[in-house]
Amino acid sequence: MIERLRSDLIDAVRALVATPVTTFATVLLLAVAVGANLAVFGLIDRAIVTPTRHVVRPDRLFTLAFEEPNDASRGAGMTTTSYVAFDTLREHAPSIAGIAAWRRTSTTVIVSGEQVRAEAMLVSGSYFAVLGAVPQLGRVIEPADDQVSSGAAVISQAFWRSVLGGDPGVLGRRITVNRIDYVVAGVMPAGFSGHSATRVDIWVPLAAAMRDTPGWNRDGFRNIVSIIARVESGGGEVAAAAQASAALERRVSLVGLNGGEVAPTERRIAYALAGVSFLVLVIGLANAATLLLVRGTRGRRESAIRTALGATRGRLFARVLLEAAILATMATAGALALSTWLGEAVRRMLLAGVIENEGLTPRTLLLAFAAGFGALVLAAVTGAWQLPRHLRAGDLSGAGSDAHRSRAYPMLLLVQTTLSVVLIAGAGMFARSLYNLMAQDFGMRLSDVVLVGFEQGPGLVAGQDEIFRSALERVRSMPGVEGATVVKATPFAGHHVPPIGVPGMAESPSVNGQLPFLIAATPEFLDILGIDILQGRGFTRDDERGAPVVIVNQTMARTVWPGGSALGKCIRIGFDPSFDPFTATGPPGPPTTVPCREVVGVSRDVRQRSIMPGGVEDRLMQYFVPFSQVPGPPAGVGQGPAVQGLLVRTRTEAAGLIAPIRRAVLDGRTDLPFVEVRPYSALLERQMRPWRLGTALLSLLGALALGVAGLGLYAVFAHAIAERRREMAIRIAVGAQPGRVLAMILREAVRLAAVGVLCGCALAVVAGRWLESMLVGTAPSDPVVLGAAAVVMLCVAGVATFLPARAASRADPTALLRAE
Repeated sequence: MIERLRSDLIDAVRALVATPVTTFATVLLLAVAVGANLAVFGLIDRAIVTPTRHVVRPDRLFTLAFEEPNDASRGAGMTTTSYVAFDTLREHAPSIAGIAAWRRTSTTVIVSGEQVRAEAMLVSGSYFAVLGAVPQLGRVIEPADDQVSSGAAVISQAFWRSVLGGDPGVLGRRITVNRIDYVVAGVMPAGFSGHSATRVDIWVPLAAAMRDTPGWNRDGFRNIVSIIARVESGGGEVAAAAQASAALERRVSLVGLNGGEVAPTERRIAYALAGVSFLVLVIGLANAATLLLVRGTRGRRESAIRTALGATRGRLFARVLLEAAILATMATAGALALSTWLGEAVRRMLLAGVIENEGLTPRTLLLAFAAGFGALVLAAVTGAWQLPRHLRAGDLSGAGSDAHRSRAYPMLLLVQTTLSVVLIAGAGMFARSLYNLMAQDFGMRLSDVVLVGFEQGPGLVAGQDEIFRSALERVRSMPGVEGATVVKATPFAGHHVPPIGVPGMAESPSVNGQLPFLIAATPEFLDILGIDILQGRGFTRDDERGAPVVIVNQTMARTVWPGGSALGKCIRIGFDPSFDPFTATGPPGPPTTVPCREVVGVSRDVRQRSIMPGGVEDRLMQYFVPFSQVPGPPAGVGQGPAVQGLLVRTRTEAAGLIAPIRRAVLDGRTDLPFVEVRPYSALLERQMRPWRLGTALLSLLGALALGVAGLGLYAVFAHAIAERRREMAIRIAVGAQPGRVLAMILREAVRLAAVGVLCGCALAVVAGRWLESMLVGTAPSDPVVLGAAAVVMLCVAGVATFLPARAASRADPTALLRAE
């Protein structure tokens, strides 16, 4: 038995080696098709399916979404609120079994005198208890750490190994996070990132981190934290939402956390990528089946000889099974290698800092094993299907053929062509949407503009206003700088929505419940961002210390003063002195006692917070006030820094100015946080990411599918032409020109490919409707995209046919007929 198995194994290896091109192509097709699916599965599994590692029953965790007081149009969709609201919910929502507050920030960590960039999460003492997370070393942050004096910090496994060198004595080691000293109290297990898949390096107590921010835990209108809650009983989230809404007197909803912090658009794109990768798998399997059919046809003579010599059908099947096992093993190994490389490449290029690389997880290995078994079944069934049931005339000479097998080739060709067109069209739709998003008019010129600021942190930087104001002149004098100014909140980089009133209006002006956005502006601000003044004038230096003035945008002028001019009108902005945020039970009303501001100009509308055209975002009201005239916070609330950073317009490539601008701000000081210098367009990247990811991966998968389909088409046509070599030899022998024979073959191939292209275009239109909400400036029936996909596919089919057809048309007919 063993000797027979050894003999069959040797025969199987020899048979595979005897056809190296077919063997390599089959393994490559299966490896690419399966590897692409494993890579996409790994990313989706980590980011969406099971984003929470080492968390007890993540299906019972929820994030709280709130109706923003000044933005009823968005419903309960805002996920940040005040710490006062968090305290209120702890006391008045009994259906919530556990509740925790958190705040994410990028920060500088100083370890042994060295600065390290890190992703930090500020958490309440209940955070780890709500998750049910257990540390690998030490302890987690506990309710006792909800004290300003607490200095406990918990670090991730990756941070411990990469930054602290896996120091076994790490517990008790001192580190500095955002200029506050902490002691490492615990290390979390590998893969733990809290309640989502987004990478976190360090967790610190919220109270300790916010201790330098006045009124952070007493101001009920400062949205600084997000809240997660655990609701144990099924259906208890309905009662919990009702209790929370009653306690806060505004609509609150509970959104399941078992999916991480993934936006709906990103989730839809992820599922679309899963579907696309599955299509690549189908194309790969179809091509592999084609190659195996071709290989089996060529090996029919050998099987017939073995049958004539007495080999049983069972013995022949055993050999086929061994060949299939070898092919499946090699394909699975290649798929695992490809998925590891591809997954890491995608993570580094498109998802850096978003999710961590966990390598080959048990779930991925299980899927790879299942895919390998599927490849084994495919190869075994294809090989067994071609085993001779009885000897026929021509089998021993290799001249026999099976019509039903020949008919399988066009069907496989049709499947490959149809699905390839769908993938190419999908990639084209996303690419065109990405281009339209980037090319749209945002109401300002974002190119060659740089935003400078300290990295986001919970505390204040002492003397921050003076640091940036003194750095402003140094930056302005730098070569390559066209202009610079100080900034506070800017479009896509925070917003300020103070109370606003207009004489004669009982309520504050709003669009779908959203109050106007305030933007602090210097005279240079509008010029640097290229925001046009349509009526009136812009700001001047005299406005810095003159009478209160304001510039409104088109939408605000049209909404507040319909049919009339906004110039010279009065607006009241800010909190009335009588408003007390610590005792108020609702948002402030329109101010009535603050001084009037005269409207001196009307500006173009500027996109404020969303890159998606249309809807509420195209109708937001905005207004600009001189930097020195920005209204302050309510009485009793500490005044934050007036200056958040610098806005710089450059004459040259901004990349070369990053280091000089950073040095100008630091001015030799070593006690300041990291200075971020980034293109203004980078503020849009978080929203652009789904389309960039979709375009990149769809293009990659489409290219893989096109290559796989091209190889399969070549194999089908080459085999079909080889089977017709006698016919072509006779045609040429009786006087047909080789060129006409070549044209005949090409017409037949293109006709068959055209059917697949038509089917693919129709399927792309139908399938594209599921993605229609993510398409910008295009549609599933876009003729340009579909036409381009059809042309690309027809060109690939033409090349795949032309190469073997040309070789056959140039062959010597005498030699071919003699060989027959």
